[in-house]
Amino acid sequence: MWQQWSRILETLGRLRIPVRLPKGRTAGDPQAPDARGSREWETFSRSEPLFQVWGPLQGSPWEPYHAIPLFAALDWMERRKVGPTPAAVVEADLTRLESVERAGAPAAVTASVRPDGNFLLPRHARPGAQPPGWLEPGTLCVLDLPGRAAVEAAAWLVADGEAQPVCTFDHWPHPKALLPADVIVAELLRWASSLAEVRGRLTADAPPIWICDAMRLGTRKGRPGEFDNRYYLDDSILPTPRVLAGAGIGRVVYLGWAGDEEGPDAPAQGPHVPLADLVEWFTELLTGGLEIHHVPIWDPEFRLRPFQAPARRPAFSTKDYRRSAAGGFGTEVPEPSSSGSSG
Repeated sequence: MWQQWSRILETLGRLRIPVRLPKGRTAGDPQAPDARGSREWETFSRSEPLFQVWGPLQGSPWEPYHAIPLFAALDWMERRKVGPTPAAVVEADLTRLESVERAGAPAAVTASVRPDGNFLLPRHARPGAQPPGWLEPGTLCVLDLPGRAAVEAAAWLVADGEAQPVCTFDHWPHPKALLPADVIVAELLRWASSLAEVRGRLTADAPPIWICDAMRLGTRKGRPGEFDNRYYLDDSILPTPRVLAGAGIGRVVYLGWAGDEEGPDAPAQGPHVPLADLVEWFTELLTGGLEIHHVPIWDPEFRLRPFQAPARRPAFSTKDYRRSAAGGFGTEVPEPSSSGSSG
């Protein structure tokens, strides 16, 4: 067993896992093929192998930032009811994409609206497409896209751009969860064998990509009886300027879903660039002298746009997010008459 994963399991074993996954809990479709059209995904249907294939290289400075909860939760699910994203869902996405392309409209969302699970990844940002020219050693890419799109785009950047993945899914799944974490698990399984095929080509200086779900902050607070697994990216997941400089990183590129700039050279700005929980970190990076750019995913040329720190945006509040006793985020919201919680 991988030494780091052994330590992780030892730590989790000392804690009461707060995620009560009922018998029959599912993620994806166990009858579905993976992205290679095979059943190789079954090799990765347990926590440790999925965590490894979707993480940075062993010995990489990025290992400590690879989030654990969603991978660890896989071992609390019923194995015969877990699988990749259903084939019908994949086919429906491609049908919608073809329809949008025939209409001559951009496939990705370009307006400043909240992302949702229906977000369409454009064809130029899917596996098999040419990766951005700026994805090179010395660059850290923050890939901040909605739900399954973040995982598929990450598979593209790893397989075609030879980048090191770092997952930031810091929440637990649950049948009554505000965020559908199970769809992320299914998409991770869908692309696991594709990543395994190319990992041997990754080098120690391969550019890291922070894989972020742009839906992580949610749209509302949890109600009694629900499982509030909304989360934000904190210091355990975001490296300091000093860490980045020590690892040879001089540039950060925010590859996001939103972009309301007037032209390709206009500064990146707007209420969702970057997402609220990243504003303070980006400000710290700018103060630390790092070069920061923004690229909206809908731009087929992936042109680097100058990043301009948001002016007078309200401070991000963390008070309504529910941390788990086992690390990460997610606890049941108690009834008003109850003084306790499951976390």
